Amino acid sequence: MATESMATGKVRMDRVSRGMKAKRVFIVAKKEFADQITGWRFLVILALFLAIALAGTYSGVVSYERELDRYSQQLAAMDDRFDEPGRMMMPAKPPVEGIYSSMFLTLVSYGGLLAIAVGFDLVSGEKESRSLKSLLSHPVYRDEIINGKALGGVALLVLVVGSALLLSTALLLVFSFVPSPGELWMILTYAGVTLLFLMTFFSIALALSTLCQKSGSALLLSVIAFILLVFLVPYTTAQVGMALMMEKPDPAAYGGDTSSEGFQAEIAAYTGQMKMVESAINLFSPQMAINTLINGISKSPGATLEDTLGKIWSSVAALTIYPVVFFAIAYTRFLRMDIR
Repeated sequence: MATESMATGKVRMDRVSRGMKAKRVFIVAKKEFADQITGWRFLVILALFLAIALAGTYSGVVSYERELDRYSQQLAAMDDRFDEPGRMMMPAKPPVEGIYSSMFLTLVSYGGLLAIAVGFDLVSGEKESRSLKSLLSHPVYRDEIINGKALGGVALLVLVVGSALLLSTALLLVFSFVPSPGELWMILTYAGVTLLFLMTFFSIALALSTLCQKSGSALLLSVIAFILLVFLVPYTTAQVGMALMMEKPDPAAYGGDTSSEGFQAEIAAYTGQMKMVESAINLFSPQMAINTLINGISKSPGATLEDTLGKIWSSVAALTIYPVVFFAIAYTRFLRMDIR
């Protein structure tokens, strides 16, 4: 009985300890969120995000209206041929979610730099101002501080993405662009993967903020990482992949018979290698991954979420792996940091 009572008491103490730990993490996150949201820099970042979202929404509306005009012309052509024997197939009305895909694609084109602006001085800035040493003098552990700072930064990104989505939706509803219930999961998926993309560059900036002594160095290295991942890495990966690929099968080698078993086997191997190169590009470049993901979802309006994500797993993996790896680097570095 005594052993059982001791075990029960230990379990209760562990639960209380975890609860207090989580509470302190949320306190740090709340403080970080409040400090950021009341600062001028966040207001500038939010204004830029909303301006980019409006530009993307406008571009999407222009494309949508162009598609609507084409749709109306196809319907009119069908009416003219109503009594003819070879009737055309009923055209599909363009989906409203295409406007959202355009908006989010525009948003992620510049969003990485804005996400870096949120996280590049979360730790290095406090080291420079010597407020980090004062913070550690309070009854709070290092892991709770870094977890709280990361959570507060992610909460800011959620606020930014949510604000952009709400603003675009409000404008579209005013002009009677209403998405169907079946398109809602696609729109929410766009918002979710955009958040993952922003978390990628936020985590890179946070990791460099713990590694660098000065905020300026952290910002410079974060921008360099952005340039590498957005421009140089996908280009280099594509060039290396294309150099290692087999030559595209020539139908002339099979007498022009593209239905022959040999040609089909070679074209299948070629297609498989091409998909591997595309997957490698997506895996090493978050920018390419998010573009592939949004385009893949927007071009599969009739598919389920599971079917669509199953075809572009490398994009989902890239957008998940990068934040995890760099948050782990920031966490490990902060726990071992020498703060004087």
